[in-house]
Amino acid sequence: MFFTLNLKKCKNIFKIILLIIVAFFLIAITLKLIKYSFPIKYENIIEKYAIEYEIEKELIFAVINAESRFNPNAVSKKGAKGLMQIMPDTAIWISEKANINNITLDNYIEVENNINLGSWYLSYFLNLYQNESLALASYNAGRTNVLKWLNNSKYSNDGKNLHTIPFDETEKYLKENKFFKNLMEKLYEN
Repeated sequence: MFFTLNLKKCKNIFKIILLIIVAFFLIAITLKLIKYSFPIKYENIIEKYAIEYEIEKELIFAVINAESRFNPNAVSKKGAKGLMQIMPDTAIWISEKANINNITLDNYIEVENNINLGSWYLSYFLNLYQNESLALASYNAGRTNVLKWLNNSKYSNDGKNLHTIPFDETEKYLKENKFFKNLMEKLYEN
């Protein structure tokens, strides 16, 4: 009887250990599939400008993913171009404001130039608002729209935060960026 009881306990323990091993295996495969589906392209360039402009590289990754899905030749319906989807006049404005030399309408869509300009622009909004959601909303919908929203009690109670975003695209953009930033933090943490 004593031997049978121990044998039953051993079988149960073995089943639990087996389930744990299978669970870890499934988690590992899932993480590999997610990393394969959402690779970090241009990691060295992203890291360089994240450090230079003191912003999280995961945020730059999220913006690039939301803007172009890492397609350096992406062009929006409105004419924004490159990985970070920058309008031509905005590229020139950024290069002048940030003192980034040698940026032209011909080369601002090149990978490094585009990431440099977009990262600076993102950091500009982050410093301006001290609020990631407002920075991303400005990056997507434009600073003028965000300032109008902040000054309208229909969208902001305090003039500093938005409780409602009137553009569905911008609302979706914020959610997508938050999701991808969190995903990157989890996938690529040390």
